[in-house]
Amino acid sequence: MNKLHPPTIKILEELERVSGKGFEFLADESLPLLATIQTARNGAAYHILRYKPTNDPIDYFVCYQAGFILRLFSNPPENRFDFSPTDEGLKTLRAHLTTGLKLNDDEASALPQFEQMVYRWSLLNLRSLPIGMRIDQWLHDEIPGLRDLIVNGIAMQQQANTKILAQRFGRLAVPRHLLAANAAYAIFADRLLGTSMYSVPYRVSGEIERGNKLLQIWDSVPKNPSNDRKLVDSWADALGMTDWYKWIPFKS
Repeated sequence: MNKLHPPTIKILEELERVSGKGFEFLADESLPLLATIQTARNGAAYHILRYKPTNDPIDYFVCYQAGFILRLFSNPPENRFDFSPTDEGLKTLRAHLTTGLKLNDDEASALPQFEQMVYRWSLLNLRSLPIGMRIDQWLHDEIPGLRDLIVNGIAMQQQANTKILAQRFGRLAVPRHLLAANAAYAIFADRLLGTSMYSVPYRVSGEIERGNKLLQIWDSVPKNPSNDRKLVDSWADALGMTDWYKWIPFKS
């Protein structure tokens, strides 16, 4: 890992101040995501950031992931919550995946694994994208010293997101309306960076209208961390995912 830039170090110092925990980095070439964070719990001394070593320099990913913890701890303890999946979501998703299809033997065999992949992806998007867009806006506006790395990091996130468009097995495919979260992030990225390229795949796939609706919701919800749950819930309502998860009190 390359040496972190001063603005990144400053953010990590603030994270340690508000959470009382330090930060540990683990390179993981097998990680399916660009980076992920594990919040310190049960007496652990560190928040753990796992990242692909090929993503160096990792300042954007460190700051982006730290932003989730900073927003969480900006709320008083009684207003900190975790996001927990429910069984209802999986039942609903199976209906979306199979309604109107007569699956062949191979597709029927692949269905349990495929639906689990889509389920995890959908919930991760719902939990992370609308709040992550708040973090991207903050980093872009408030940390000019990392601007180039932020622009490159967002580009990498967008490239990774488009891979879901090709995820299918036979006639099993990601339900089109669930692509709206990625579309909203792409439209947001174009607006933030003054580009037009990131939303193109979603215009082609026909999800730009739903993406615009989610972005309008994002714009309408106050941006302070105390409204992050409201933001996620509003997107869930628009995507038909309100029974896919529940909020449970956060325990450090």
